[in-house]
Amino acid sequence: MKEEAYIQGRTFIFSIANGEDLLPVLQNFVIENQIKFGIITATIGAVSKATIGIYDQKNKKYNKITIEKELEILSLQGNISLHDLKPMVHAHITLSDQNGQAFGGHLMSPTIVFACEVMISEFTGKQPKVRKTDKTTQLLLWPNPLQIKK
Repeated sequence: MKEEAYIQGRTFIFSIANGEDLLPVLQNFVIENQIKFGIITATIGAVSKATIGIYDQKNKKYNKITIEKELEILSLQGNISLHDLKPMVHAHITLSDQNGQAFGGHLMSPTIVFACEVMISEFTGKQPKVRKTDKTTQLLLWPNPLQIKK
């Protein structure tokens, strides 16, 4: 199980304007800044509406859940890699309402920002990971997953 190490490159720290749709803003940011491989290390803030996806493993599709209320972003983590030669954001989000009830899943659009601060770290040093459709899961995954030889 050997994987070569990447080198941490640029780090970006920015905020996203009120009313923006979170995922397209992140996607446009990584394309404009030519971030081919990296991680979303920290994101905090709030949204006025959220859309999350939960993957139905049996039917091989995302079920969308829309939450139409004020929510705090407790955590948003993700990665950036290539798909069809373009940078792609893959992110998961955890949110909380005013009663402390948590919601989480795959970040989807529309998720409307109230206030948001983001940190993204880029990796360099070798070829970026490239997503391909996995035959078993039908998800866009990195090829050659690690496994213990039996």
